[in-house]
Amino acid sequence: MRKALMCAALLQITAAPAIAADCTGANARYAMTGADGFSLTLAPRPEPRAWSDLDVLLKTPTRQFRFGLTASNGYSYNYAVQEEPPLPGGDDVASGDASQRIYFFDGKMDVTDLPQGKSPAPAMIFLPDFGGALWYGSDPREFLPIAMWRLQGCG
Repeated sequence: MRKALMCAALLQITAAPAIAADCTGANARYAMTGADGFSLTLAPRPEPRAWSDLDVLLKTPTRQFRFGLTASNGYSYNYAVQEEPPLPGGDDVASGDASQRIYFFDGKMDVTDLPQGKSPAPAMIFLPDFGGALWYGSDPREFLPIAMWRLQGCG
């Protein structure tokens, strides 16, 4: 049993780079274990930003969110900035309410730069605070585990 579990884990780890090698950031699709009804897609942005030409589209069982990607100046984090639906109070990104930390990983679990439409798609995406925002900051409440989004394919 132990060997079977170990083999299954290795197959999952090694499968991500094979998919990523054939998939660019534009229209890359992701899923999360334990998040039935949720999906994450990287989609071309209508007007590219300096940091990335992609948006993050996150669908829940009841809604859809669109985040733009940005980076802070200096030594800090990458952020997903909620653009749709608009937050109450307008575009006050400085308040921090509209932005959430986001991390991108390659198949070796190394952190990568913000993805670009024509570059290889990240193998995994970690958006650690979004589940809490869905549970504590919205109605209806929705449960999303704190886990990795794993590349499923593109197109």
